Amino acid sequence: MEQQRRAALDGWYHETQTSQQRHTLLDPCQTNESDSFLLGLEQKIEPSLRRLLTQRNGLLFAAQTAYNKLFPKSVSLSRHQTLSLYDRLSSALTVAQVTGIQPLCTHFAARLAPLNCPDASRESNIRQTHLAQYARLLATQPTLINRAMLTQLSDVGLSAQDIVVFTQLIGFVSFQARLLAVVNALAGRPATVLPGFSHPEEAKQSGFSLQLRRWQSFLPEVDLAKATREQLDVLDFSAPDARDSSFYRLLLQDAGSLEALSALTTHIMQQPGDEKSALKEWAAAATSRINGCLFCAGIHGRYYLEIGGASGHIDSLFVESEPQHAGVAEQDPLVKAVKTLTQTPEKFDASALQPLLDAGYTHQQTLDILLSSALFGWLNRLIQTLGASELA
Repeated sequence: MEQQRRAALDGWYHETQTSQQRHTLLDPCQTNESDSFLLGLEQKIEPSLRRLLTQRNGLLFAAQTAYNKLFPKSVSLSRHQTLSLYDRLSSALTVAQVTGIQPLCTHFAARLAPLNCPDASRESNIRQTHLAQYARLLATQPTLINRAMLTQLSDVGLSAQDIVVFTQLIGFVSFQARLLAVVNALAGRPATVLPGFSHPEEAKQSGFSLQLRRWQSFLPEVDLAKATREQLDVLDFSAPDARDSSFYRLLLQDAGSLEALSALTTHIMQQPGDEKSALKEWAAAATSRINGCLFCAGIHGRYYLEIGGASGHIDSLFVESEPQHAGVAEQDPLVKAVKTLTQTPEKFDASALQPLLDAGYTHQQTLDILLSSALFGWLNRLIQTLGASELA
């Protein structure tokens, strides 16, 4: 059966489109190319708080660069790059929908509307179904993605490079949605939750510890002996040991998005004059615990302790078998805020922000915490999807 996209007054719903092209008048501000990351929502924040965002020009530039790399004006298809602009934007809209951030849904719907959709052939419908299912599942319950699902993507024609790009864009839109939720909270606006909106289940994962883990890609990595000078430069920019890392060699399949992600990570986790922050590492570990990412939780739990963080925090975070049970970590205002942003970004508003301020965190520290959490929502999805980790 041919599925269709239906117009609505306040946005769009889609699964796949018919092959008939439709032209619909949409809000032109949603397609502003110079502001396709924050979508102009930061203008509604009180000026003194808005400066907390606008003074982070490097971060915003890196985020806009990531957007431009993943969602360019056009995509030239080839044997190794089969993920069309339609595929990218329709998947981004799926992710935006499951996060419940309406301005983001409207934005991607506006970009998607003028595009010709794939032909309504059986093969095309199967491919679109796999893309939509993968995007929805990775956006909501990343621990349920397994190696067989990557094989299914390969079976419907995606190359290793396509799968890397696809996973990057799902992680990016997840990050963008949560940052827009934070902007909404800073502006003091209440959250708008649609009736019947479904929420992801708690990640069911065990085995969290501070022990070293080794990560190995499921997909072919870039052969450094055949890498271009540009690719090697991106690796060296990303991390000192990136050439020895299976993770970075895999993400090098799409050097542009890797470079933008690395720049974002640097701006969020280690600003100029700001060495590793215990608050950021605690937020990273807590987010990774909630998302079920053993690898990231262990690494950033260790970083947190190395900086002087409380060992009791990590013990309570890792020992609790069910994060929804109110233990020591669950009562921490930072963990509460991170949990809301991670699991239910559509509910993150000023009331979710206030407990951090009441606990004595400044607006600057609060933003640092939430940026770290949003970033690791992206990184966790890459780690959990594209490879597996085992104890070293």
